[in-house]
Amino acid sequence: MAGGSTTQSEVGDWQSWVTVNFTWLYIGTQDVWFIFVLGLLFTKYRHIKLGKDDEKPAFGDYEWFSMLFACGIGVGLYTFGVQEPMSYYRGGALNKIPFDNDDQRAQQAIFMTLFHWGLHAWIPYVTVALTLGVVCYRQGRPMTIRSAFYPVLGDNIYGLVGDLIDALSIACTTFGVCTSLGLGVTTIAATMNRINHNIDSSSETVQSLIIWCITACATTSVLCGLKVGIKNLSQITFSIGLIFLFSLILADSPFFLLNSFVQSIGHYLQWVTVVGWDCDTWPQWTGVVTETTGGWGSKTMTYLTWGRKSATAAIEAASAAYTAGEAGTSMFNSDADTQASNILAAWGNATGPKWIDWWTIFYWGWWISWAPFVGMFIARISRGRTVQQVIMGAFIAPVIFGFFFLTVLGTLGIKMQRVAELALGNDSGAIDFASGAVDCDKMGYTDSQPSSSAALELANQGYYALACRGGSSQILDIVEPYGDLKRWFQLLILVGVILYFITSSDSGSYVDDLISSQGYEAPPPFQKIYWACTEGALAQALVTKGGLYAVRSVSIVAGLPYTLAINFMMVALWRVLKEESGELADSRRGFNTCIFDFLEAFKPETGGANAPDQKTRLVSVVKGLLYPFDAVRKSHLAVGDDERTSTFYGALMTTLVYLWIGLLAATGAGAGTHTIAWLMICIFCFKLAGLRRRLREARNVAGNVMEDYSCAMLMYPFCAAQMEHEADASDKTA
Repeated sequence: MAGGSTTQSEVGDWQSWVTVNFTWLYIGTQDVWFIFVLGLLFTKYRHIKLGKDDEKPAFGDYEWFSMLFACGIGVGLYTFGVQEPMSYYRGGALNKIPFDNDDQRAQQAIFMTLFHWGLHAWIPYVTVALTLGVVCYRQGRPMTIRSAFYPVLGDNIYGLVGDLIDALSIACTTFGVCTSLGLGVTTIAATMNRINHNIDSSSETVQSLIIWCITACATTSVLCGLKVGIKNLSQITFSIGLIFLFSLILADSPFFLLNSFVQSIGHYLQWVTVVGWDCDTWPQWTGVVTETTGGWGSKTMTYLTWGRKSATAAIEAASAAYTAGEAGTSMFNSDADTQASNILAAWGNATGPKWIDWWTIFYWGWWISWAPFVGMFIARISRGRTVQQVIMGAFIAPVIFGFFFLTVLGTLGIKMQRVAELALGNDSGAIDFASGAVDCDKMGYTDSQPSSSAALELANQGYYALACRGGSSQILDIVEPYGDLKRWFQLLILVGVILYFITSSDSGSYVDDLISSQGYEAPPPFQKIYWACTEGALAQALVTKGGLYAVRSVSIVAGLPYTLAINFMMVALWRVLKEESGELADSRRGFNTCIFDFLEAFKPETGGANAPDQKTRLVSVVKGLLYPFDAVRKSHLAVGDDERTSTFYGALMTTLVYLWIGLLAATGAGAGTHTIAWLMICIFCFKLAGLRRRLREARNVAGNVMEDYSCAMLMYPFCAAQMEHEADASDKTA
């Protein structure tokens, strides 16, 4: 157990490290992907099909939408539809959009839920789906994740780099599905306990039976195939969700709920741009300065300060210098447990420093880690549809429908909480309206259960203080006021959650089958059984032996390399759309060597026309690292510069590399010296990227500025070697 706790703590530190240092990357890339994909609707590329021009859609609209929604986020609506808005509404200080009263706080809670489940959630899925659909079904490549990178990597996808891409995709799919399965067991068990109190929701036996029943059903569905098992089960699951949703609306006040939906859409459209680019810059800085111990404090501060003098040390030194009777005092002059909260309160009840780590970046990492699974599945079922149809039907439509579902559940949850506050917390001071925090003891709750006479009587009437209840119970609580209908609703919730988990599991198993069989769409039955049972066994181990949250964190951390991968996938999508429209007919696909051919040990077959031999390519990489003079000089000559200019820039850029290495290696070098060192290499990489662009244009090589700067900044020795080989090529049109 100690070992599991240690692992979870360590992986949690990885997640926090990724969050603090790469918030800008997660936030920025999600927005860029969104702008890029939405922009395709206004181009001629929107009419390109995921398949041949004469192909018809493989599935009808209802079948298609049911499958993509069930695979994408369906089960999350039940699990978090009430829980998440309540956590924002009565979970402490959260100030992402301006508000002056509790009505606006309630609207912020709805908005933040829609924000995390809206356009930003679906954009990784649709980016992967479009790229795979066009590359595989239009150009005849196998349906596997590596194929999405063919437009930028060429035949190198069939080597080690492709194996790494597919292996990471299988890992993300398997861990993602089994983690969701493990987390969903709690919701299913709690629902069964609410219907039949004799069922112990915390029993490992009950939880194991749930897992293996779901696994058995998912295995059967996968064995029946996509067009029979998965398709029919998804339609049944989606239909049950519709019955539950509209029954709930009709049992309550339809006009009140429709008011909330329309209002929430307006708030989303108003604030999604502001919050969508928000990186919590100042709350994170506050956390680094005020928290000096633990995983967030000491480790994160080291990552953020990069060798510069710690702000905390300066503040503490000044605080210690105060003398008795001197005017003023430091906000640090308080005990460690209260100083951070005091500072946050002094600065206007700001959002907590860890909030973006726990919520937004957690969600973005989670969606990205699921992108290979859901994106591939959407691509598989979207054959025969146009780019426009996929964007509208697999991006815009599920977002709008999900908003409706989430708004209904969230609104009913907030309404119930307000009823409880009117009855239980009116004069007791149980609610801190400044911060949104709740004192459950004063509300009459103990261990998530009503304990005071007033709270018990209110529960008998079907109303609970949801902020004081367990997360898995909240969706069950909101149906309690409907009298005899509550059993009907609870049964629909139970069946809906179980079926959504089955459809997620069978979709995940299907994708694992596709990737592991190199895109072969009819793998042997034993392989289908293997993947379905593997997911069930892993979920069983995580639930009974612990480590569920550690594996979840690993999946989120895996979202970091996949963020970079989707960036390249976006480039691949743009290039393949231009190819299919005939715009690149006169261009070469790439340089005569690939930037990733080192993964294949520079084998001759990984080079294009006029590629040098293995030894020459290896030597060029080493030279590119330590002596880029030849690569720079030859590239300048190849783009038409004279000998004198080419030699000058070769010497200048080689000097920049030597300054970088020398200043970093200097004994006793201070932070200022290291800053100058990194400035030197940045100048070098920017210059190299510009030169690569000029060389690419001179040789009529397909590409864009994003590729040039990515290659130069992230892999400059290989970039320099690639440019040298291209400059040396005798046939400049090959």
